Amino acid sequence: MALATNGDATGHLARGKVNVNDRALVDKVLARYPKEFTVFRELIQNADDAQAKSVEIEFQTKEYLVADEGTAHVSDLKTIQLARWVLRNDGDPFTLKDWERITNIADGNPDERKIGAFGVGFFSVFSVTDCPVIISGGTRARIFYENNELLVESGLYATTRDWTIFEMDLKPEADLTIPKPFDLSRFISTAVTFLVNVNNVTVLFNGSSRGEPTKIELPQGLKPTSPSKVFEVTSVKAIAQQVKVNISGQAYRIGSNSHSFRKKGKQHVDPVTKPSFFGKKSSESNSCHIHPETSAKNFSLSYMVYSADVSTCPPPRMAGGIEVATKKKPPKTFLFEAAHFALSEYQSVRSDHDRMQCLNSIFMGPQGLLSERDDEHEAKLFVGQSTTETTGIAVHLSSRFIPTVERGSIDLANGQVRKWNEELLYVGGFMARLIYERGMSVVRNEWSSQPDQARKEGLFLMKSFTFRSSPDSNVAGLLQKAFFECTPNLPFPIVSNLGVRDSKDVRKPNETFASFMKQRPVLDLVPETEGMIATLPKWYKVSDYTFRDIVDELNQRVFMEEEMVAFTTWWIKICVARWGDGITDGGDEVKLQFNQASKRFRPTLRKSEHDIILLSDIRKFVDGRGWGSYIRAEDPLPPNTIPIPFTSRLDPLAVRTVLGWEELSIVDWIQHISGSITNPDYRRMLEILQSQWPSLKSPEREKIISLLQNVDCILTSHGLKKPNEAYFPEADLFGDLPVIRSLDFNEQMLQEFGVKRFIPWSGVKEHLPHPRCTPYQLAVYLDRAHDVMTTEDRVELQQMAIFAGTDSALHCIADLYAPSPWDADLKLPVIEWPDTYAPTGSPGYLDRLIHLGLKTYPPLDVIIRKASSEENSMRKAAFTFLLTYMNSLYSSEYDPADFQHVAFVPCGKLRHLRLGTPEQVFTSSEWELLGFERLHYSVSKEQAACLKIKDRPPASAIVQVLRESPPRHYRQAQSWFELLARKGGFTAEEMKEIAELNIVPVHTGGDTGSVKLVRPRQCFLEKPDDSNAHHRQLFNFVMFNHAASNFLKLCGAKPKPDYNDILEVLLQDPLAYLDKAKPSKYLDDLRQVAVGYHNLSTETKTKMRNAEIFLGYCRKRDPDALRSAESTQCALRRAREILIADDMESHRLFGEYVLVAPKEEVFDNFYRAMGSANLSVHVSHTIEVEDTLSKKGEDLRSHVLRRVKIFLYDQENTRRSDVRIDKWHKPEHFRVEHCKRLRITKRLDFEDALEGDHSKLTTLCDALAGIETTREGNHILWVVDDGLESRPDWYDVSVALCRLLFKTRKAHDASSLMTILDASLDDLRRRGYDVNWIEENPAPPDDIMPPPVPLPLPDRLPMSPPSRQFQGWLNGARHLFKEFFAHRKKPGGRFLSAQMEQLMDEALKLCSRDDGNLDRTIHQNAEDAKRGKKQRDVKYCSASRVTDLRYCGKLFCLVHSLLWNALILYLRGRESDDPPLEELEAFSGILRSLAQMFDLEPVQLHIFWQGDDVELMGFNRNRVIYLNLAHFKEKRKFRYSRPRRDVGLSVSRRLRETFERRPRES
Repeated sequence: MALATNGDATGHLARGKVNVNDRALVDKVLARYPKEFTVFRELIQNADDAQAKSVEIEFQTKEYLVADEGTAHVSDLKTIQLARWVLRNDGDPFTLKDWERITNIADGNPDERKIGAFGVGFFSVFSVTDCPVIISGGTRARIFYENNELLVESGLYATTRDWTIFEMDLKPEADLTIPKPFDLSRFISTAVTFLVNVNNVTVLFNGSSRGEPTKIELPQGLKPTSPSKVFEVTSVKAIAQQVKVNISGQAYRIGSNSHSFRKKGKQHVDPVTKPSFFGKKSSESNSCHIHPETSAKNFSLSYMVYSADVSTCPPPRMAGGIEVATKKKPPKTFLFEAAHFALSEYQSVRSDHDRMQCLNSIFMGPQGLLSERDDEHEAKLFVGQSTTETTGIAVHLSSRFIPTVERGSIDLANGQVRKWNEELLYVGGFMARLIYERGMSVVRNEWSSQPDQARKEGLFLMKSFTFRSSPDSNVAGLLQKAFFECTPNLPFPIVSNLGVRDSKDVRKPNETFASFMKQRPVLDLVPETEGMIATLPKWYKVSDYTFRDIVDELNQRVFMEEEMVAFTTWWIKICVARWGDGITDGGDEVKLQFNQASKRFRPTLRKSEHDIILLSDIRKFVDGRGWGSYIRAEDPLPPNTIPIPFTSRLDPLAVRTVLGWEELSIVDWIQHISGSITNPDYRRMLEILQSQWPSLKSPEREKIISLLQNVDCILTSHGLKKPNEAYFPEADLFGDLPVIRSLDFNEQMLQEFGVKRFIPWSGVKEHLPHPRCTPYQLAVYLDRAHDVMTTEDRVELQQMAIFAGTDSALHCIADLYAPSPWDADLKLPVIEWPDTYAPTGSPGYLDRLIHLGLKTYPPLDVIIRKASSEENSMRKAAFTFLLTYMNSLYSSEYDPADFQHVAFVPCGKLRHLRLGTPEQVFTSSEWELLGFERLHYSVSKEQAACLKIKDRPPASAIVQVLRESPPRHYRQAQSWFELLARKGGFTAEEMKEIAELNIVPVHTGGDTGSVKLVRPRQCFLEKPDDSNAHHRQLFNFVMFNHAASNFLKLCGAKPKPDYNDILEVLLQDPLAYLDKAKPSKYLDDLRQVAVGYHNLSTETKTKMRNAEIFLGYCRKRDPDALRSAESTQCALRRAREILIADDMESHRLFGEYVLVAPKEEVFDNFYRAMGSANLSVHVSHTIEVEDTLSKKGEDLRSHVLRRVKIFLYDQENTRRSDVRIDKWHKPEHFRVEHCKRLRITKRLDFEDALEGDHSKLTTLCDALAGIETTREGNHILWVVDDGLESRPDWYDVSVALCRLLFKTRKAHDASSLMTILDASLDDLRRRGYDVNWIEENPAPPDDIMPPPVPLPLPDRLPMSPPSRQFQGWLNGARHLFKEFFAHRKKPGGRFLSAQMEQLMDEALKLCSRDDGNLDRTIHQNAEDAKRGKKQRDVKYCSASRVTDLRYCGKLFCLVHSLLWNALILYLRGRESDDPPLEELEAFSGILRSLAQMFDLEPVQLHIFWQGDDVELMGFNRNRVIYLNLAHFKEKRKFRYSRPRRDVGLSVSRRLRETFERRPRES
């Protein structure tokens, strides 16, 4: 099938030439080449291919070229500017084919023996020159650009030397300075490593040389053939190679551009002791200062190159692919060479490297033969010259790899080329394994003579052959795979703690086995070996210990005791872990091997070197947790018992269950001591026995006693005695009995053995008194014989005067005191005792005498009598003793009232000490300020507390001082008040009493020294600022410090006058107040009263309504002046004589004849609450229409209705009049008419109008719009039409509508409505009104909450008594709520939240729990964010219930006007049941009483019926409360089972939430 073409060509076909930009093409090829030393790499490789032995590199300057040869002077190689590079070699001259290839890009050398393959290497010279010159074989050729095309011109040329020369005149943009000779030398020393022919490169330094090759015998088992049998290693030779480099001093001073990774100043350390063998890592550059030197620098490196002869046998397909890729046939044989550096070679280079001041070694660092980095092997793959590809190990590899075009890496992507390189990498792994095996063989041979050095070399070798990542991970991976798989049948040698061993014979280190496994080689686990061990294939893996290893170790040698303990510990742990505590089944084969193993060890405390213990002979062990803890290692044990150190670290339970040994009992040990030992240590035996005796059981005690009964084992004053022949020391009162010598033994134990404690009392008393029988000895005897003495014996003893005192006389025991330090000062008779201050022997000895009557301290009455003594020293000692031992001896019986007539307490001033009773003095010195005395300074606070001395006088005494002797001046008052603030501690009643005392001195304002005393609540603590300077003339201000002021605050003083105080002064004399304050400040103070008047009592509010304290303003116009020239006057009147200017037009007309309230909302509310009426209420409007027009007003009517609905949506319902605009949708209720002229007569009707021209109280004026109300209650909007088709005057329309819609108007109502009427719907939407939602809502706001009816004045409201069922609850709740609101405001104007919470808790206890399911969380109403301009930021209290209500009617339709004709009823939904009338009547009575309690208007309470949700109590909106009658009915069911308090308090809580906090939507 023919291939389809993109189109059919007809006629003559024209051909053209494809233009190639040679310059750009060459630049793109060069862009892929490595930058550094690229030219030298390619040209040196070309020289090696041309069989050259020597290469010269020459750098020439411009001065050198223009001057005679050799006459140019070189001063500084660092800054010299170069003009030309020249490279010469003595190889074969160019042939004709060479000249042809050099002028053809990508025409490689077809000779398979040559490295070049792609024909682009020479063109690297274009990176530094644009016109290279080649001179070879008598021919000179110059290659140059002309119009971006490469051209060649050539001709004959005669030279003195038959060398091939490359001349490169440098580009202007090329680096014109000489390359750093140090870096170039390092590059060349690396480059010559694997060159075949070149052995001398001259750039002011020498080249390299090779020694004679030595053939290597290949080990048996190495596979010399690659996996696909493409390559076969036929032989391998080891060639010793040495590189010498000489750099002149001038060249050395230039330095290096490369960066070193080593740290300055750090000395070389042994590579085995370092974390890595490959140098120190650092990011520091070698760009340091080089000191001037003239001497040359010599570098030398000797190493071994392994050269393998490789024969090839590629399959035809591979051979063809290689020829296509390289333009030559694959070679039949070639060399594969590898260079590796032993530890000694590395250390030599490292030593030179570390001695360099700034530069590295020429052989180490970037592009060097050796790496200086810790974590990387930087050995390279060479393809003639080095590539950027690393081998992953510390071995350089060079062979006939096929590189990529840029020669930076080998090609592992192209099909046949990839297979060629992969097969060749196998040979690399083979060579690496061969080098590793030879190196480990050397280490193995050196281990016996030099183990430390051999270990270092072995670890270095393992580190060197640990494969790391390379730029191409496939390279290191293929080399590693070949490294391990080329010897499948040979062991893999590694370094262990016992030398070089097969990896399968080496075990991983394990702390558990290290203490007893000594013959099995263990891996030398250091950082150098971790990498190789982790990469070993499974057939070379280092394994863990096996049980067979341990059994072999047990059979092969005798363990030391510590080793056998470690082994036994491990064995027990293994058995418990695998088979549990009871080893009865499982692991039979393992346990059989354990039992058959020869378990021998030499004990630590052995008698000879041949003393060996077999574990199979052991039957018992000493439990170190029991009585065996007292056995020492040197104590004798039975022969079948394991030594104590062996089992001291073993779990006894595990020893019994795993090893089957029994615990050695103390009875067995006593039997061994008493029967089988010559000259036993009985003292040691008794020490152990007494420690265990209390815990021994009766059979064990009886057995031990029987074993020792006839043995002389008790050491006495007469030698070793049997137990029944010995006595305790206290029995020897007269010195003639064999008593035991040691008092450290358990007396109970010795007594059970048969040792006697005492002789009978009848045999003792006949020898008393006796000169050798001291009170102490007698006390010891009595302590032992007390239990066998009769009562008569003890009475007889108490009456005997046989106890010696310190006065050397004999006394009865009741007349003496026990030894104590205070005896001398108190002059008490003391018993004679060996050590007066520290009684020896058991404290029980002295206690026996105390029980007989010996006193330990003087009684309370004795010590207080001594403390009140006239003898000064005794009095001080007695008082000190009393204070010291009050808590421990006398606290329970001490009562200051018992000693109210004994003066023993020191008091008074420092040098005027006197004694007083405990109730005459106080501890605090502060009360001296008020005339009270203080305890003497020598008595501490703790001692005063012991004596029960009070800190301060009682509060009643302090109040008495304040009443009788109040402070007379400022300083005294401040100090007193400050003290009382800190230390007062008064009760509420006492504070109330102090608050009524005249204790605050205040300057009278007359003479400088004249003061008067006032009560605290009559003064104020903060000095008024300039804005309230008039308060200084009206109130008392005092300036005390902070502490004194705080005390006065507690007594009722306030920081500054609040509205209560201001109101009190206002009511006393408002005219004087106005005279001192002036109108502006008077208005400021009246504003405070307006803000806080809600909290005033009803009585105070009544006084305010009848007092002329309200400031009113009226306009005054000068009749002779212009119309605009008018002034404002003010006067004080009662609130009902002042009007609220809610209609600006009416105020403009009648402002001269009425007093109006200040124009602030706070004053509007305040004056209205006090009885002021709106000005609009007293101004009547009469409309006169002339020339009615027939023009239809339906469009205007529709426009007005839509805009009014939008306007009213966000208005407060409490201001709305009783006009039902929901009926306006019917034309008969609201219509629009037009006329030519409209006149409105406005008349002021106010009985308290000011005197003036009453004829002006009626005004007739023209208007452009007005509303007329018909007798039927319908409304007509009249609009003047001038016939010019202009729009209506929206302002007059707005004024007329607002007058009709609101009972309480605001100044901005008309302007707001005018804006809405005048704006389009789009404009309203842009201004934030949610027009769509408001118009689409079927129930507008006034349908849900219809406007309430007008209210009569509060004092004329009809009052019906509350319902009977509510009366009981109301009596209790009324008192609580009044108490609650009465306590809200305390003196100082602060709200006491603690009392409020307490009162509310009491109120809540009156009602049962009413959980509701109400969610009180305040959150943002996302839905209402769409509902109008002002609803977007409204937060509300969501109850998660729907409250969609419909209007039902006012309550007077249902309950006969029981609630002032004001409560309104709603039904939820269209299908709701009718509300029950009985409950409705009861609920109405409750709400009426609550409204009266909270001073609420009736229109603020609404009732709705929602019978399907009785738990819904209600909600609030726009300061109106809606309450569910169904909820009340449900709660009312329990009226007979509990008081009816819950519903009322639930409602009260709703009231409090609504009116005591700021309003919020719900």
